[in-house]
Amino acid sequence: MTKQDDKHTKVTSLSGKSVENRQNAHAGKSKQYTHIDNASFLALLIRSFVSFSLIIILGVVAIFALASWATSSNGIALRRKEIYDYSSELASGNYHKIPAQKVFGEEGYLEIVRAEGSASGELVYSSREQGKEGAYTVGELDCIQHYASGESVIVHNFKDETGKPNYYLIIFSSTLDDGSTQERNYLLKYLGENNYSIESQSSVATQKTRFTDKEFYYLTYNASNEEQVLTRYSFKGNDGNNYYAIILDCNQKNTSVAWVVAVIIAGCIIALFITVMVLYIRYINKHVQKPLAVLSYAMTSFAKGDHGHVSYKGSKEFEHLYDSFNEMVDILDASEEQKRALEDDKQRMLAGLSHDLKTPITIIQGFTGAIKDGIVGEDDKQKYLQVIYSKATQMTELVNQLYEYNKLEHPDFAIDKKRKDIAEIARIFLASIYNEFELRGYVLDTQIPDECIYADVDEGQIKRVFENITTNFFKYTPKGCTMLFSMTVRGESVCVSIADNGNGIDDDAKEHLFDAFVVGEKSRNKQGSGLGLAVCKRIVNMHGGDICLSNNPIDGYAMQFDVTLPLSR
Repeated sequence: MTKQDDKHTKVTSLSGKSVENRQNAHAGKSKQYTHIDNASFLALLIRSFVSFSLIIILGVVAIFALASWATSSNGIALRRKEIYDYSSELASGNYHKIPAQKVFGEEGYLEIVRAEGSASGELVYSSREQGKEGAYTVGELDCIQHYASGESVIVHNFKDETGKPNYYLIIFSSTLDDGSTQERNYLLKYLGENNYSIESQSSVATQKTRFTDKEFYYLTYNASNEEQVLTRYSFKGNDGNNYYAIILDCNQKNTSVAWVVAVIIAGCIIALFITVMVLYIRYINKHVQKPLAVLSYAMTSFAKGDHGHVSYKGSKEFEHLYDSFNEMVDILDASEEQKRALEDDKQRMLAGLSHDLKTPITIIQGFTGAIKDGIVGEDDKQKYLQVIYSKATQMTELVNQLYEYNKLEHPDFAIDKKRKDIAEIARIFLASIYNEFELRGYVLDTQIPDECIYADVDEGQIKRVFENITTNFFKYTPKGCTMLFSMTVRGESVCVSIADNGNGIDDDAKEHLFDAFVVGEKSRNKQGSGLGLAVCKRIVNMHGGDICLSNNPIDGYAMQFDVTLPLSR
C-alpha cells in the first residue's frame, strides 16, 4: 500500500455498525477489523451461486415445458386459424361467419366460386366490400396455386432489343416428403395483348398452348407479391356441389401468435430471474454488507474531495478490492497534478500564440490604416505593402505550424512508415536546400555515410524534422555560421546530428525546449513560434525514436540536436 502525505493519512476501518461508527473510522479512530474466513466466504459464494443457478435453470425448463404443452394439440390453441378450421361454415354455406379480414389480413379476402358443371367459376360469395365482378374462368382457376401446397414460384423475364420483357420463365418448386425438390416450369413468349404463348413446359399436365393476361396474372401472382399469397382451397358443400375458396392471404408474416407465446415466455423468465435475483441480492448483501458499506462510504467521501485510504483485514477478495481503491486514490491524485500541469501548459501556449500574433497584426493594422488614410506617399507605399506582406507571411507560417502541431496531436493521426534509406533521404533533403545556404551566407558541412542505412520511417515527416531544425538555424543563427549534418549507426539505431557554431541557447530555455511555444527571449523578439521543435519531438516519438539537445556538442560547435531512430530489422 502506498504511503501518502499527512493530508491522506486518514484510515477508514471496517465496522459498519452504524453511520456514526463509520464517521468515527473516517476520522481516524482505531477500530477492530472484521475478519471473514477465506474458505468460508468462498464456500458461501459457491453455494449461493450453484443453488440460485439451479433454481433459474429448473424454472426456465418448467416454463418452456408449460409453453410446449400450451401450444400442443392437447393444450391451449394458440396458433392462428386456417381456412380448414372453418370447414363447417364452408360446407353449410355460412360464408359470412368466416372472419376473413381477421384471418387473412385487412387487405385479404375470401371468395367462393363453383368448381364444376356449366356454372364452374361462378362467384358465389365475396368478403370484399365490392365483390369481384363477373366470374373466374376454368383456365384462371387452374392458374391459382392450391392452398398449403408448399410450392414456391420464381419468374425470370428476358427483354428484347427495345428493353421490354419478351420471354418469361416460370419455375414452380416444392419439397417432397423424402426431402428432395420437385420442379415444373413454363417458358412463355409474350406475343401481344392477352396472348402469352407456351414455348415449352416440363412435368406439366396441360394441353394449353397459351395464357391470357388474367391467367398470367394469377400464375405469377405469388412471385410478384412477397407479402401476399393467392391460393384456392377445394371443398364440398352440403348441397353436394364442389366449390373453390379463393383466398388472398395478406397475413402470412403475421407473428402475433408467436409474439404472444414469446412475450409470455419472456415475461415468465424475467419474473423468475427478478425474483431469484432479489433473493440472491438479499442473501449476499446479508453476508458482505459491512465491507461494501465501508468502501461505499469511502467512495462517497472521495467524490466530495476527501482522498483518504481505507483498510481491511479479512478475505483476500476484499483485501484486493481495498488495495485497488487505495491505488486508485494515489493514481487520481497524481492525475490531478498532471491535469494542473497540462492546464498551465495550455495557458502558456495561448499566451505565446497571442504574443506571436499581436505584433504582426498591430503592424498590419497600422500600415494598412496609413495607406487607407492617404498619409503614405506613392514612393513609400511599396515599402509599406512589402512590410504588410512579410507580416502576413509570418502569421501564415505560425498558423501552419500550429495546424501541423494539432494534427500530430490528434488521436486519429497515424504516420505511414515504410522501409527507407535514411541516408538517401538526408542527401535528397540537403541537396534541395544547398543553394539556400550560399544565398543566405551560411556554410553547410555534411558527414553522411555512402552505404545504405535502412529504417522504417515516414519520409515526408522525417523531412519535416530536418526542415524545422534547418529553418531554426537560418532564423536564429548569425550569417557566416556553419551547420553540420552528420549521421552514424549506433547499435540498433541511427543517430542524425545537426549542429551549428552559432550563439547557442540559454540554459534556462533548454529544459522546455521541445514544449510548444517555448523559445528564448532572443527568438521571441524575432517572432519564433516555438512550435517547430515541438512538432519534431512528436514526429520522432511516433517513429519510436528520440530527439534531444546534446550536452556535449561536437568540438567547434555551440549547439547540437541528436535525432535517434531505430533501424529496420
